[in-house]
Amino acid sequence: MGRKHLVYVLPGIGGSVLERPEVGGKPAKVVWDAGFGDIAGLLAKPGRLTVDEPLRASGLIRSKRLLPGWTVVPGYERLWANLQALPGVVMDMGHAGQRNPAANVVLFPYDFRLGVRHAAKMLAADVHDRLKDLSPSERAGRVVVVAHSMGGLVARYWLGPLEGWPLCRALITLGTPHRGAPKALQLLANGVRLAGIRLDAVSDLLRQWPSVAELLPRYPTIWDTAATAPRYPHDLPLDDLRPLAKQGFALHEEIEQAWQAIPRSGAEPQVVPRLGWSHTTKGSAVWDGRKLKFSKKLPGWLDLAGWEKDHGDGTVPAISAVPVEMDGHDTSGWRARDRHGPIVSADWVPGLVQAYEERQRLTAARGEERQAALGLDVEELHARSAVIPLEVRLCGDSLPQEATAAPAALAVWATLRPVQGPRATVAEVRLEWDEERGNYLTELPGQEPGLYDVRVSARAVPGVGDLSASDSIAVVAP
Repeated sequence: MGRKHLVYVLPGIGGSVLERPEVGGKPAKVVWDAGFGDIAGLLAKPGRLTVDEPLRASGLIRSKRLLPGWTVVPGYERLWANLQALPGVVMDMGHAGQRNPAANVVLFPYDFRLGVRHAAKMLAADVHDRLKDLSPSERAGRVVVVAHSMGGLVARYWLGPLEGWPLCRALITLGTPHRGAPKALQLLANGVRLAGIRLDAVSDLLRQWPSVAELLPRYPTIWDTAATAPRYPHDLPLDDLRPLAKQGFALHEEIEQAWQAIPRSGAEPQVVPRLGWSHTTKGSAVWDGRKLKFSKKLPGWLDLAGWEKDHGDGTVPAISAVPVEMDGHDTSGWRARDRHGPIVSADWVPGLVQAYEERQRLTAARGEERQAALGLDVEELHARSAVIPLEVRLCGDSLPQEATAAPAALAVWATLRPVQGPRATVAEVRLEWDEERGNYLTELPGQEPGLYDVRVSARAVPGVGDLSASDSIAVVAP
C-alpha cells in the first residue's frame, strides 16, 4: 500500500455526487452536482432527489452547492488536493466503476439521502474488500478516517454497531454533529422558508430523508413554556415530527451503547474532534404550544458551565461536535476558527493524518483554545435582490486590552464574490461598530441567484495581527 494506513475521507450530507445508473443502454446521468444547472432550478425541482429515485454515489462534489434548505455544501477538491500532496499517496477518487484497489487514500461518497446506517454498511463492505488479503495483525488499526459533518456519524456507526473498531487507528471528525443540530430541527418542524415563503416541495423532500432526522438534536434543546420544562424533539406534540425524531434519537442511542461496549485496552480508535467555536449558531428553541421559535443561544436549562464562550461553526453548535463518550475530556486544542463548510479546506487537516503515519505526537496539528478570532454571523439562504445582513464580532479568551480599547477604530471589511464565473468582487464594504450590540454590522447589496463567497477581515488588530473568516451563501428566487 506504500503507506502504513488506509485513509478514508467521508463527506457530509450533500457532499457526494449522485447519479442515475446506466439502464437499457442509456449512459449514467448525474442528478446531484453537475446536473442541476443553477440554484433556483434545484429548489424548484427537488423531486429528482426523492428516496424512491434509484441513485448511486460517484465521487465527492468539486464545487460548492446548495443542499435544499439545509446548508451550502463545500467542495472537497482542496481537501483531497492537500491529502494528495502527502508523500506516497495513491488516491481512489470514489467514482463508480473506476475503483482503484491499490489506493491508500479513498474518497468515499455515499447516498446521503438514505441515512447513516445504509452508508455505514457500504463503508464496512468497502473496508473489508480492501483489507481482506491481509492477516489479522496487519488489519488491526490499519484505517484512519477523516470525516466531515454527517460523515462522522457514518464512521461511528461502522466502528460501533457494525463492530469495525478493531480495524481503525483514528477517527478525525470535522464539525460532526455527534449530538445533533437544532438547524435540522428547525427545518423539519417549521419547514424551509425564504423571504417569508414556505417552500413546501423542499420541506416535504427533506422529511423523506432518514439522514435529516438523524441530524436532529439528541439532547433536550427545547424549552416548553407551558410545562416550564425542557423537551427532546420527540417529546413535541407534532405528528409529522415525532416519528422522525424517535428514529433519529434511536440511531444516536445505538451508536452510544456500541461505543460504551468497545474495550478500553489501548487498541480502540482514537477520536480526534475538531469544532468551530467563534460563530453564532442555532442552539436552542422555545415551544409555546403552537410553534417553535429558535435562538442562537445555548440551552440555559442545561449544565453547560465552561462552554459559554463556545458558539459553533454556524451550522453545528460547539457542544454538539463533542462525542458523547468524551464528556469531561480536556478540550484544549479541539477548536478551529473555521465555519462548517470551510473547515474541510483547512491546511492543518493533512497534518492530523500525517501525524499517525509518522507516529508523531499530535501537538504539531493541535487546534486552538479560544484564541482571537472573528465570529461571522450570516444566514446561508437569501432571496433575490434582498440585502444581506452581516454581523461580525471579535472574540477570544485573552484579547489584549489594546485590541478592544477602541473598537470603532478597528477596520473590519467584508467582500462578496461569486463562486462560479468571474471571481471579481461584486461588493466590498466596511462594517460599522454597534455599541449596543457590541458587534460590527453591515448590509451587503442584494444579488442575482447564485452562490457567493463572503469573507470578513480585520487587518493589524492591535496585539493580535490579521484575522479573517469566510463562508458561502446562496441567493435564490422564491
